[in-house]
Amino acid sequence: MLVVVEDTNAHEYRELLNEMFRLRARVFKDRLGWDVTVEDAMERDRYDDEGPVYLIYTDDEQRKVYGSLRLLPTTGPTLLSDFFADTLPDATHLTAPSIWECTRFCLDEKLLGDGNRDEMIFASGILFAGLGEISLQSGIESILGNFDAAMYRLYRRIGCEVDVLGVTHRYGRAVYLGLFPVSRQILGRVKARLRDADRTGPLIADRHPLAA
Repeated sequence: MLVVVEDTNAHEYRELLNEMFRLRARVFKDRLGWDVTVEDAMERDRYDDEGPVYLIYTDDEQRKVYGSLRLLPTTGPTLLSDFFADTLPDATHLTAPSIWECTRFCLDEKLLGDGNRDEMIFASGILFAGLGEISLQSGIESILGNFDAAMYRLYRRIGCEVDVLGVTHRYGRAVYLGLFPVSRQILGRVKARLRDADRTGPLIADRHPLAA
């Protein structure tokens, strides 16, 4: 199941959030070796204090986190503006209530069949289909994000569209900036590629639009 956590309901999902932060520590610190802050086995940064929205793919008992991502409106502080500005073309201004930034996308490879390729692709599709639903409900027209070549291939495989706007090689590899358009057509294509036919209906029920 997919759970949307924001300021208004975060108190209901405290342990699920902690499990998500523990997954982030295992992925970004332990596996990828990023220079991130980990305390009590949980990875957090200052953007987690900016009232983000989290999309969490969890089991029905909400004890396991298969994957998650973080959303912030581009009208406030973002990782792009603070750390990845060199991927942003000089003449481009991407700050608007209808554009949100997606960061900290991660998956638990152990829970997903020890990194089974099909399971990883399926979980990614679930998360991005949920992201599409949230965006359409909230009037979000585009999602902004930085990614590497492997993630770019994944986005294309699950049916996302992405316009590459810039790139930096500052980290010893290419890190791209992409703008992901949001539409019902794209959401339908992502859902159509999910192998479980039951997933073609709404993934998130009883949602209210996000507030920027």
